[in-house]
Amino acid sequence: MRKFWVTLTLMLTMVGGLTLINANPVTAQAVTKHYTVVPKTLRGHWRHYDKKKRGYDKVNFTKWEFKSQVAGKKNWFSLSGKTFKVAKRVKEKSLWYSDLSITKLGNHQTYVVGQSYSDMWPSWQRVKRNGKTALRCEPVGPVAPGQKVSPTYYYYY
Repeated sequence: MRKFWVTLTLMLTMVGGLTLINANPVTAQAVTKHYTVVPKTLRGHWRHYDKKKRGYDKVNFTKWEFKSQVAGKKNWFSLSGKTFKVAKRVKEKSLWYSDLSITKLGNHQTYVVGQSYSDMWPSWQRVKRNGKTALRCEPVGPVAPGQKVSPTYYYYY
């Protein structure tokens, strides 16, 4: 009787093993999404007084979003780290990317913030200016010869 159970167990193990080997594996295509998170040093509500327009330029950084408003305008320009767009299909896989792009420059906590896959955007760095916390905004990219570009400072409010 014992020999019967050992043989039966051995046969079932072999049949189960062959079934697992011959089974077609199910492949699922994973969609890769890249969420963009705003660094903590940039987060908050910031504003800069524009003398020419006699109003405030405003910038808001949240964990997932960048918003800006130019003085005298009512509409906000917004980029989200959670909103996705589909890029080209490569080997039957969809590449997804968020609207917001953040790139760190060097070791000085300087970040380039802008729209994904677009032209150069300004760099932002948290600094102390006149005893207050400020965001230094400086354009990145080519500047016309002879043209001086000065940074803009946005203060926390």
